[in-house]
Amino acid sequence: RMKLIVAALLAASASAFAPAQVGKTSTSLNAFEDELGAQPPLGFFDPLGMLTDADQERFDRLRYVELKHGRICQLAFLGQIVTRGGVHLSGSIDQAGHSFDSYPNGIAALFGDNAIP
Repeated sequence: RMKLIVAALLAASASAFAPAQVGKTSTSLNAFEDELGAQPPLGFFDPLGMLTDADQERFDRLRYVELKHGRICQLAFLGQIVTRGGVHLSGSIDQAGHSFDSYPNGIAALFGDNAIP
């Protein structure tokens, strides 16, 4: 009896690792299934539906904008890390002669005692 229970548990656990049978669905997004970045198990992922009934030109434009925004975010992150490391630009930040390094780093530059006016 114990051998039967162990065998049943092993069979059940082995079936958990078997590939799931997924039916093919037909949507308007199938036009972009072969684009770079579409990969299993999701395929082409468009959770906001921005490409519903879209053409290749719209897809290319949104991809370009996404890459541009990603690069801007990377530069902003790098700027934050460099500034927190103590590296500041030389020179004045305004006509009154305040220098870049006269202001604190991070959120303190907006809300601290030495905040930017």
